[in-house]
Amino acid sequence: MEKKKINKIISMYTKPVLGTFPSEKRVMALSIDKNSNNPIQGLAREITKSQGSVDVPGFIDKSKLIIVESKDGLSWKKTKDLEIKGIKEIIKKLSGKDRDFIGLEDPDIWTDEKGVKHIYFTIAFKLKNKIGYKIYLGHAQGNSLQNINATKPVLGPIGDNIVGFKEVCISPLKSKAGRFTLTESGVISENKDRSAVALSIAKDMSKPWEFLGIVLDPKKMKYNWCLGHLSPCTFFPEEKINIKGYLVGIINGRETSRKINGKKIYGKFCPGIMLFNPKTGEIPWISKKPLFEDPDARTITFASDFISRKNKDILYCHINDSFVRAYEINFKELKKYIEENTLDSI
Repeated sequence: MEKKKINKIISMYTKPVLGTFPSEKRVMALSIDKNSNNPIQGLAREITKSQGSVDVPGFIDKSKLIIVESKDGLSWKKTKDLEIKGIKEIIKKLSGKDRDFIGLEDPDIWTDEKGVKHIYFTIAFKLKNKIGYKIYLGHAQGNSLQNINATKPVLGPIGDNIVGFKEVCISPLKSKAGRFTLTESGVISENKDRSAVALSIAKDMSKPWEFLGIVLDPKKMKYNWCLGHLSPCTFFPEEKINIKGYLVGIINGRETSRKINGKKIYGKFCPGIMLFNPKTGEIPWISKKPLFEDPDARTITFASDFISRKNKDILYCHINDSFVRAYEINFKELKKYIEENTLDSI
């Protein structure tokens, strides 16, 4: 497939790898089962009903999760809808008169030491009587994507200020206390909402996690590209890149919203770089600027996963919440960039 160089670190595969541009059916949030091969398998989110524009606050998407596969990681196709045994009972228990279920969203796949596949996903509810959502981080597990069983959500809304959790980023290192996990958390303060990065610890990845706090808040950022929202994506393998013992990861950031002709418009969402201390759970550094923006993006270039196959290091992003594109990462240039920009930070 034809590639186009965006900068020293990123080269873009020009054709979408899942979905089409322009989009006939919107697909997004590709997550890879990194233990699969011939074909490579994964999950994605398929939009079933949409109201409004993804660029403007107030839009609503209803969605489901699908199983996808690829021979080379550069051309993905849907094989079937994801079936989760017991999920209807979980949704029923979380439902209430004050909310409408709008779908399962944003899957993440993680495989444990025994080979069991853990699927994390958003269980999303829209509130009926006021603007807002209740978001649960759902969980299911099994030996294959075709045979998984739902358990209780591992995280959910806390009080009036945290509406929920989504977008899992799991540390590869485990201590006696458990395993650190990063998630996107919906935070409300002063009647305004934002997405921040939350830190939790899990003693058992299939049981409820302990929420430890917000470790990265856009309100406290000094860089314009992430003053609106922050959402963690994934950590790169340590054999690919390691900076002074810190894990290197992708983090998505969004500019603040702005008004155009009296209408509120979302700022741009783009991927950047973070360093993570796997011993303390701290994020001591994020990049001053985003790593790149897709040339076809109106407002959204959102990274969802990374895979390394056949000497290709591929990052996946969904564009405008509509289709998925692949980008090749030059780790030599990435390491050089981080080292040049972290001299006074770590």
